[in-house]
Amino acid sequence: MKILHYFLGFPPYRTGGMINFACDLMSFQKEEGNEVIAVYPGRINLGVFKRLKLKEKSPINGIVNYEIINPLPVSLDEGIKEIDKFTKKCDEIQYYDFLNKIRPDIIHIHTLMGLHKEFINVANSMGIKTIFTTHDYFGICPKVTLYRYGKVCDNDYDCKECIRCNYSALSMNKIKLMQSLLYKKLKNSIFVKYLRKKHRTVFFTETQPKFLEDNNELETKKKEYQILRKYYVEMLNNIDLIHFNSNLAKEIYLKYIKPKSYKVISISHKNIKDNRNNKKIESDKIRFTFLASTKPYKGFYLLKKVLDEIYIKKPYEFELNVYGNVTEKSEYMNVYEKGFSQKDLPQIFSRTDILIAPSIWYETFGFTVLEALSYGVPVIVSDNVGSKDIINKAGIIVKANDKQSLSEVLENLNKNEINEYRRIIKKQIKIMEWKEFCLQIENLYSGRKNDDINA
Repeated sequence: MKILHYFLGFPPYRTGGMINFACDLMSFQKEEGNEVIAVYPGRINLGVFKRLKLKEKSPINGIVNYEIINPLPVSLDEGIKEIDKFTKKCDEIQYYDFLNKIRPDIIHIHTLMGLHKEFINVANSMGIKTIFTTHDYFGICPKVTLYRYGKVCDNDYDCKECIRCNYSALSMNKIKLMQSLLYKKLKNSIFVKYLRKKHRTVFFTETQPKFLEDNNELETKKKEYQILRKYYVEMLNNIDLIHFNSNLAKEIYLKYIKPKSYKVISISHKNIKDNRNNKKIESDKIRFTFLASTKPYKGFYLLKKVLDEIYIKKPYEFELNVYGNVTEKSEYMNVYEKGFSQKDLPQIFSRTDILIAPSIWYETFGFTVLEALSYGVPVIVSDNVGSKDIINKAGIIVKANDKQSLSEVLENLNKNEINEYRRIIKKQIKIMEWKEFCLQIENLYSGRKNDDINA
């Protein structure tokens, strides 16, 4: 089978869960004897010469790949201001020539960032099956997360709130710089890393910008964001099959789109194995572990607030292991600012009684939950975490962004309850390893173009 993957690009220039997932999937498929090709959005030329072009680059890890020259802008999670630049038409012939040359059996799309609507149109006209995996909410949310100012965005008032939410979006000049060859080379330099860190500290502020409510310009801008959403919703509706990585992702997406077909399959990654016999180091304390980034939307500060209050009542009865930067460390915390890697997980989970993933935003999946269960560690998750699908009775689901709900669970938790969850994990939970997941994706590929079952 010839498989074409569209994603944001290869490490180290592009990083994150979606990038790792796509790279791992491509590598597995190539090892299984498939012909795998990657395409990604590249630089935007300055000046008047902005013709769309697909340029073949040197293979990466044996994967043939193409850079789209002059794609649509890639905003990442920074938001969008200049709507017309993100909905610009292109010459379909370039995509037609490319797909006619490649002739893939399947196109697996991992993001819509940088991709013209015409790409999907051409694939449809050529009878090439397209599949989209939901890694985030770009397309229905310019900021990717459907999260703003401390809570999820359940009502944007027909895109009116998009104006406020995207007020700090990067300018086109900055976006072009970040898609340039120069930035690609300097991204991991000490100076650029410092600038990025400084910017992201401000980026996650919870302060709402103010603007006049009775302004004619507001109505114009609102319509622009409606046009932007319509552009991407049409793309999603024209894709042959949407692979939702959780029931939560399905629930959110179906509020906005009417897909031709869809399937819900929980995702995995190449390092997932059945490690439930991992050695456990005992302790008298209840040891909580928080493995996500300490950003507001991940629920870290809500968790800290709850544990701070419990610690006043029950000092020294628990501890929290945190793998990331913490601005105000509490006495019960063990903070590992350098984070962690996959090779650290056996040791981390040997000293963990229960993992906590209290995300406030609608997290499409959440690999840390799967990783914990694969090591026999129970979990506490919010109902906004997509991987709650795989928990069954091996943990606790609390109401998202609800201090009382989380507090009641954590304050009443005891070792006997935790040990019961561990027994359930060993007896009842099925750990889906990487190969099994990849075979499920292969089944999606092999289904006939218009004969997939919504499930």
